[in-house]
Amino acid sequence: MGNDSDSSKSFQMKEGMKVYTDEGDVAAVFYTVKRKGDKLVVDGKALDTMRMDMIFTADEVFKGMKMVFCWQTISFILLLPYFYVRRMGRKKSN
Repeated sequence: MGNDSDSSKSFQMKEGMKVYTDEGDVAAVFYTVKRKGDKLVVDGKALDTMRMDMIFTADEVFKGMKMVFCWQTISFILLLPYFYVRRMGRKKSN
């Protein structure tokens, strides 16, 4: 059987995915996501100071599924192509 805790296979972002506050400040940056056994490990930095591994257990991921599969999130995902085209149009007009 394969090794469940193979940490060499992680999804890695060059610059990280940023999460912003209402004021436009960076609240968190996420760099990598990997699976270690039955846990999801996210490498990130909170408030631009503390870089850490954040551990999501299967139970917590199941709880989070309610947020992911709510109408607000689904409609946002469906509208992403529109938001992208609108953003590109604004960049061309500037």
